[in-house]
Amino acid sequence: MRPPLPYDRIVSDVSQMSRESQGCMELMRRFGGYLKAALLIEEVIIKEQSVGQRFSPADEIAMNTGKPYVDNGLSEYSASELIGYLNRGFKCCAILPVAAYGRRFGTVTLLSMSEEGFGQDIMNNLILATNLVNSEILAKYEREKSLSVAKYFDAAFNNTFPQFLIDSEGYVIKANKPALNYFDRTPKDLVGTAIRDVLSMNTGLFERILKGEAVESEGTGHPNKRFRIRPARVSESLMHLMVEDVSDAEDARERAEMVDATRNEVFMILDDKFEILWSSSGSDSIFGVQNTMLSGKRLTDFVLSSTKLQETLNALAPGSRYAGGIRFNFGNEMDIYARMLAYGSSGRFYCIISKDYERYVKSLEGLPGGIIALTNDPMIEIDGAGYIISYNKAAESLLELDRSVVGTPIYQMYADNESQNKITASLNIVKANGSISDVYVNVVRHKSQGVLPCVQTIKSVPGETGGISKFLIMNRELATKRKLEELGEKLEQELKEVEKLKTESDLKSQFIYNISHDLKTPITNIMGFSKLLLTDSPESLSKEQRDYIQIIYDESERFLQLVKQILDVAKLSSGIVKLDLQEVNFSKIKDNPSIKALAEACTNKGLGFTWDVDYDVPEITADPNRLIQIFSNLIGNSIKFTENGGINVRVSKKKGSVKVEVTDTGIGISKEDRPKIFKKFYQLRRGLIKQEGSGTGLGLSIAKEIVNLHGGRINVDSEIGKGSTFWFTLPTAPKIRKKALKYSKS
Repeated sequence: MRPPLPYDRIVSDVSQMSRESQGCMELMRRFGGYLKAALLIEEVIIKEQSVGQRFSPADEIAMNTGKPYVDNGLSEYSASELIGYLNRGFKCCAILPVAAYGRRFGTVTLLSMSEEGFGQDIMNNLILATNLVNSEILAKYEREKSLSVAKYFDAAFNNTFPQFLIDSEGYVIKANKPALNYFDRTPKDLVGTAIRDVLSMNTGLFERILKGEAVESEGTGHPNKRFRIRPARVSESLMHLMVEDVSDAEDARERAEMVDATRNEVFMILDDKFEILWSSSGSDSIFGVQNTMLSGKRLTDFVLSSTKLQETLNALAPGSRYAGGIRFNFGNEMDIYARMLAYGSSGRFYCIISKDYERYVKSLEGLPGGIIALTNDPMIEIDGAGYIISYNKAAESLLELDRSVVGTPIYQMYADNESQNKITASLNIVKANGSISDVYVNVVRHKSQGVLPCVQTIKSVPGETGGISKFLIMNRELATKRKLEELGEKLEQELKEVEKLKTESDLKSQFIYNISHDLKTPITNIMGFSKLLLTDSPESLSKEQRDYIQIIYDESERFLQLVKQILDVAKLSSGIVKLDLQEVNFSKIKDNPSIKALAEACTNKGLGFTWDVDYDVPEITADPNRLIQIFSNLIGNSIKFTENGGINVRVSKKKGSVKVEVTDTGIGISKEDRPKIFKKFYQLRRGLIKQEGSGTGLGLSIAKEIVNLHGGRINVDSEIGKGSTFWFTLPTAPKIRKKALKYSKS
């Protein structure tokens, strides 16, 4: 491979490419071609974010970190997306990120058939060139973005809101048709006019607009009108303004704030189909229904004489009002008499509803005990002196009341002095004002003597000759609400703990992955220099020295394979592997270079090797590179533990799946070892002595993870001294675990 290029040559070449390229992607493709020619490499692959190409986890790592992803020794233990390059004969690869300041454009992958093709000197050159190209591409992107923004505003001007383009001094450059129509201007009148004159803005408001803040302003020549102005900066000298008439919304907001402050009235906004767009919180105390439950419902569905109300509201002209009595029923078996004030506007109705307590009380007096027996709210009736007269079914259930409480003072139902003082003060207020709401007290349950937190509403009932004849106390318990809040807090805490444990697990897997990945470079260097000593200067070394160096090389190679296996285990366990699903033909897999190498290893050891595929075995959807990895581990294990006979691979069809069997005539596996054979780092032992030729104990666990990711099963049948059959099944249609579909977050 050509020596590294001088830095000044790189700067000059990248600048020339940038000038000759029309856009970001053209520059990116030119850059890939330039590197292929300059470094004499065999292939360059360009992946572009803008065209929706699929990125591998290695691509994601490069773009997210902004650093090249380099594998100078492709092997079966490389990342799965890189194994395909190995099977095509490439020995090393480098993935360069095309990304800058959080903006990702894609990757440039360099593939070489030379070993150790991307050394440190070459990578220094590549990093410099990539950074220069990233800066040029970002600059081109910003220019393209500015043109797109200009086109966007041309399109946006066609919508129905009044819009303006103004310069940095606040003068109108352009206005759309709705703006001209709304403010009754012609382009000649409006262009060049100060926007402050059009929208009645003082200096303070205009300065806020220049800062990008949304403001509200009254329009000149439009009494009682308010406009919300939303600015968006296009460039240093150009600002886009969108103007919305919020007069009705402002009026509604003021009414809502006034009414929402009291629980004795409900404020509602309806659309032209009488659907409730918004309701104040008073609906809870008046209707017994949370305001959030009313949103989206038609108010007329809860009115007993809805036809008459619809006709009345439809006849309202904008700005006119209606006032009258309405009878509601919100599905809680209780009619509510209320007074309603409706205000008409364009396409909306604003309603204020207050309870008509006089009619409500009169409706109660005809019922047994003066209480609505079927209402869901617990209610207690007391006389003017504070003694219990009656109660309804809801109070009997919630407060555990029985007939013995009738005639007893209401004060004994309260659990503490503070609650008793509250009820005394509340009754005095009701005598003067007629009602009181939101009295928080602790009530004693009559039978169990348990304490129940409640919020009470107390109303006075006038007598026939004047004065107050009795009081109604409505209770709403808070214990359930508090319990739910406590459970919610507990659940939230547990979810945080789960997330913490998950994060710690992810960090642990990521730590193992990072450490193992970082170990590859020094090991590769040790192997490279060892090989260099053995091949380039054999005459200068004694036989003993060569033997030592060979040991260094062999042990480094074994250590490198261990690191690669640990990397694979970490990726498979943490779910950062993404399967590359393709149609797989088992008859063609035997022609793969890795399988041929294993067959040759059998021949060299004096073992037979056969590959049989039944005639009816279909193609399946799977990751071919990962399947090669499974075969490499299973066949490789059989070669290690077989001295005589041979190894047979047989593929057969099963219902909805394909079964693969790898059978050998080796030493076999004991009944005790079989359940543990697929665990990480587990190695076969005979007695206390580890078997000669055993590996790291990771190969079978890796094979199991890959089979599981495909939705299949793997197991072994074996006896000591009679060989082993490792088998696995794969579904013909993929049943991929969710874990297999996740990208790495690193």
